[in-house]
Amino acid sequence: MKLKTSFFNPTLYVKNLTRFWPLWGLTSFFGALIPISGIMMYLNGSMQRITPLELSQAYYGGVAYFAPIVMLCYCVLCAMAVWSYLYNARSVGMMHTLPISREGLFVTNFLSGMTMVAIPWVVTAFFCVILSLVCGGFAAGPLFLTILCVFGEGVFYFSSATAAAFITGNIFALPLLYFLFHFLAPLLESLIGTLSSNLVFGLSHIYTGVADWLSPTVYIVKRVKVNSVYTEVPYPGEPNVTTSVLQSVTLENAWIIFVYTLVGLALLGVGYVLYRYRKSECAGEVIAMNWGRPVFRYGIAALLALGGGQLLYIIIFNSFDLDQDPYHILPLIFCMLIAGLIGYYGACMLLAKTLRVFHKGTLRGVGIVAAGCVAVCCVVGFDMLGIARRVPSVDSVKYVRLYTANNTYYLFPDEDADVIEQLRAVHKSIIDERGYAQSAMKSANRNESEIDFTQNTYVTFRLSYLLKNGLSVDRNYFLYLSKDRMSEPGTYDNMMDSFVNSTEMKLRRLRFNDSRFRVESGNISVQKRDDGFEFSSRELSEILNAIADDTKSGNWGQYDWFENDADIYAVQLFFWYRVNGIEELSDRVLDNITVYLRPGMAHTIDALKRMGYVTDDDLITQEEMRKIWEERDRAEHRIYNPPEAYYEGETPLGSIIYPTEEVTTEAVDVFDAPETVPVTPQTAEATNPNGADNNPNSSPQTVPESSAASAGSS
Repeated sequence: MKLKTSFFNPTLYVKNLTRFWPLWGLTSFFGALIPISGIMMYLNGSMQRITPLELSQAYYGGVAYFAPIVMLCYCVLCAMAVWSYLYNARSVGMMHTLPISREGLFVTNFLSGMTMVAIPWVVTAFFCVILSLVCGGFAAGPLFLTILCVFGEGVFYFSSATAAAFITGNIFALPLLYFLFHFLAPLLESLIGTLSSNLVFGLSHIYTGVADWLSPTVYIVKRVKVNSVYTEVPYPGEPNVTTSVLQSVTLENAWIIFVYTLVGLALLGVGYVLYRYRKSECAGEVIAMNWGRPVFRYGIAALLALGGGQLLYIIIFNSFDLDQDPYHILPLIFCMLIAGLIGYYGACMLLAKTLRVFHKGTLRGVGIVAAGCVAVCCVVGFDMLGIARRVPSVDSVKYVRLYTANNTYYLFPDEDADVIEQLRAVHKSIIDERGYAQSAMKSANRNESEIDFTQNTYVTFRLSYLLKNGLSVDRNYFLYLSKDRMSEPGTYDNMMDSFVNSTEMKLRRLRFNDSRFRVESGNISVQKRDDGFEFSSRELSEILNAIADDTKSGNWGQYDWFENDADIYAVQLFFWYRVNGIEELSDRVLDNITVYLRPGMAHTIDALKRMGYVTDDDLITQEEMRKIWEERDRAEHRIYNPPEAYYEGETPLGSIIYPTEEVTTEAVDVFDAPETVPVTPQTAEATNPNGADNNPNSSPQTVPESSAASAGSS
């Protein structure tokens, strides 16, 4: 009789479930607590009736935001449980001598692990159905979609944990490798981005997420969204009050979860191949596969060189570099080499399971690590790839976002081709004067206390070119400007000033006649009255047109880089815009635009006067407003900081005489001359503000001439 090969062993399957029951049992208990608490709250009347849409919203929220994180942590625990026999020589020897083929062990353990993954979700789903039936919110379609998505996530995460389990022979290394695989892409992007931004002039350290698809948890949480649509309806019994009612709920980008399910099946196949050829003798090894050993050594060295090297540089060299300059190449190479060698020899010790790894056999690895550190620092530091010099052409740009002079500008090639060319010229001038820009900032940082900020200043010039291929070129320059260079043609100071203060840029700052931006709201702040008002939609349009007229006539928008506000009124206008036609920014409120009222803005001032928002008395300069604030501060200081005599009970607060602005230099404050003017409760009550005696029984009081002058002026 032929022996039949079984691919499933029921005894081993049941043994796994009974042996590790605390794992799935406790998880099921905690998972069921949420719907059970909802049922109890509804029964005791503390929770209202749940509609099917509201319950669907809760289901989808769990799929998009809760399940990926829970699955990420729970599935690796299940994998550690069912594959734990692989990490002990006696256990793996015993299991592989049983009359079960490796295929049978693989299938049985995988199914038992998937069962442990599924049981808590089945229990939770059961109580969720009861909750929906009790509260009247049962929705079969969303529940079925939720079950499919959670099952797909479980397949992917457990398959990836299974593949990681066969790469290592150490149970403690399994979760480390598993989490490293899941977050290696964003980790590398962050480390490389930090290194590049500190070596390449103007490069912004902005996390782009271009490789997030290699980190499924990050990608699912960011891309799978719950789209809820609400409508405003009158509140029952209150016709003037509205409330938001949920109209529809959809799970956007759910297909991503099913794609990762297919990837999980592919990883399951990879895991089967790894298990098929995995040697039983590798139990206890950090890396079970021979091909994985050099990958592990140099991978750990690279990660420590990038991360630990930069940390070491910050600790050692930035402590002495008070200017916080970008990285210097030679010290950075030294720090990266030290950290890389620590990682390399540490990995060698883990693989060899001994501290005796400092021998000739590892010298080649030392050379490779050193060469890699030097190559990376030189390629990035000397800009051999031309990253710092890159300025995208107009025809390759979808739109440009510029932030400078406390404003954000959006430029589009179809309408602003000439303006973008001017911007590119400014950008190139900054790149060409890179040496001056860096040395000027370094010198300014060292001598900041000696800088005359009426002639010199710091500015931010931040550029973002969104390209038609979906990528972006982002640059962020922190520049030193001076009035002397601003008058010299060809300098970036001069070109920036001419560009920002051109009429075209002033109108774009105002979003004038730009259909992509819809003014959302606006208000006015009148500082003298310490008051503000919100504009109506009609007033918004009229005021923006008035500002545009002042802009075209050259009376608004001249940005002063050195913040000389002597001719600015103490009146500000604020406007908020919502994007209509930019896909990447749709339905986002932009930063508000602030318009400072100036004396020459005749159209705007007339419009505000007609609307009754300002009067001639409100049109005072910032310098005059500062004097008013100073006087208010002095008055508050007098009120809240009376003299010591008041606290000692010698002088009632109402009897204190304060000098005013009319007091002459010869006048003496009563608080500065207590010996000349003795103030007692009796004399304070006997003297009225006019100097007449209200108490006929009191004796005459003698007041020195200087004090009388002070009292009279008050």
